[in-house]
Formats: sequence, structure tokens, C-alpha cells
Amino acid sequence: MAVKAISSTKLTDTLTISECHDGYWLYDYTRGMNLAMRAKTERDAFIKAITYYQKLIIETNKELKNLNNAIDVFISSVSDKVEDNE
Repeated sequence: MAVKAISSTKLTDTLTISECHDGYWLYDYTRGMNLAMRAKTERDAFIKAITYYQKLIIETNKELKNLNNAIDVFISSVSDKVEDNE
């Protein structure tokens, strides 16, 4: 069930903050999700959003590092085979 907003402000093309009866909601249209729900203040909503994105960046960086390591291992194994065949 959708939450009825008291007021809603478009912050950017992709972010909207809404004041509802149960608090502030921050919606990200790019991700298609609420970044903050029922936050007591606008500031709390922004802090929840920043915290979410910080965790996402940490997770993404770990995945990127693992992918780069796998690529390095693959390239090393292929280049060793090419050198052995020469």
C-alpha cells in the first residue's frame, strides 16, 4: 500500500524526498527504491541514504577487486601456456 505524502520535493531528476505522516521518505528513481523510510527528520533520511550508498560502494569495490584478481590469474595462466608453446 502506498504511503500518502504530506509534501514531496524533487531534489534532482532522480531523487525525491517526501514528508509523510510516519516520517520522511527518500526515493531514488535510478535504483527504483526508497533509500530511507520513516526517518524522523530530513537529515536522518539523508544519513540513511548516504550510509546505504557507502555500504554499496564497499561491496562493489570488494567485487571489483575479486574480479580483477580472477582476471589476473586467468591472464597469467594463458600467458604461461603461450610462452611454453613458443
